Amino acid sequence: LAACTPPQQSQDEAPARAATDPAAVIRPLYDRYMTPDAEFPSFQEQAPWSNGLSTLLAAMSQRSEQINEPILDFDPIIGAQDYQLSNLDVANEAISEGSHAVVRARFNNATTTQTNIVYDLIWEDDRWKVDNIRGEGWDLRQIAAAPNADAIPH
Repeated sequence: LAACTPPQQSQDEAPARAATDPAAVIRPLYDRYMTPDAEFPSFQEQAPWSNGLSTLLAAMSQRSEQINEPILDFDPIIGAQDYQLSNLDVANEAISEGSHAVVRARFNNATTTQTNIVYDLIWEDDRWKVDNIRGEGWDLRQIAAAPNADAIPH
């Protein structure tokens, strides 16, 4: 009878498999936007950033403080300043296992018909990490690397 019984999955195995799904890393980023009066951590604490992007974001934050103006003047997770999200769909677009992945988040924000946010992820430190966020007409890595707000490509 034991030979005919499919192997039982231990509870420890489920999280490991979920961690290999890049979309499972991005979906929780939107939970607070879907919850009224949610608490938001600082932007640098909102996602599992890659080491490279984390360094760029920290440098951008320092430059922003030095010039006393925001370099990043919107929230890249939603591609806007204000939000009222609905119809959220987060899906994998491409996966190169253990290397790179692309995840697309689609949603309506207030009166906009549909917003598309694209996440580039890399496999780093045994898990998926966000290495870039892109939207229509903007790229977070380019913004973070720009010396000031005037140098940001639009």
